[in-house]
Amino acid sequence: MLTVSHDSVVVELNLLAGRVVCPDCGGRLRPWGWARDRVIREGLGTDWVDRRLRPRRSRCTVCLSTHVLLEVRLAMRRADAAEVIAAAVEAKTALGWGHRKIAAGCGRPVSTVRGWLRALAASAGAIGERFTSLLVRDAPDAVVLWPKPAGTAGGEALSVLMAYAEGLGRRFAAAVTVTWIQAGIATTNGRLFCSSWWAAGPNTNRPLRPGVVGGKVGRSACHIPVVGVFTV
Repeated sequence: MLTVSHDSVVVELNLLAGRVVCPDCGGRLRPWGWARDRVIREGLGTDWVDRRLRPRRSRCTVCLSTHVLLEVRLAMRRADAAEVIAAAVEAKTALGWGHRKIAAGCGRPVSTVRGWLRALAASAGAIGERFTSLLVRDAPDAVVLWPKPAGTAGGEALSVLMAYAEGLGRRFAAAVTVTWIQAGIATTNGRLFCSSWWAAGPNTNRPLRPGVVGGKVGRSACHIPVVGVFTV
């Protein structure tokens, strides 16, 4: 699985030009058919809609491994858009809402929202540690961006993710702007909310690539107010 731009035309042109790199060996990826169709739920409340998509599949010219190219708006193994999950995470972590209230606001089943929040809680410590190290490596002024203590593991994880997004936005200021959910999804190739992947010791050493994401630097991904402890 490899996270790419949400613009399918850009992805196709990059594949044909050999500009997409294999995450395993660094070789060039080329078009290799399509993955199976997926239906993704987008939007919050009563305004959510189903969107059918068919992700592009690619193959490395060096190691011959294949990779599904998943756009940055999607999280691996989730039927909802990443920004919907981000809204739930922010409501829980920043506003202290319970999973039932969040489910009602998102227009999603209670069990689905509870699963999102449990996955983040299980991985919060690992997410915080990993993105702290990435912040130091990738942000040109990490000291200025250093997140304030949040008091909980989930709060720390979200705070570091927001700081990392701000740092990437400053680093690639001429080419790209980044929200925390885009930075998290792109850096982990869609696995940000996969607790089993974090438990296995993920490899997120590759820096975020310009052109993968778009949005507002450092802002909440879903326009939910964020309290002071998360200000970066």
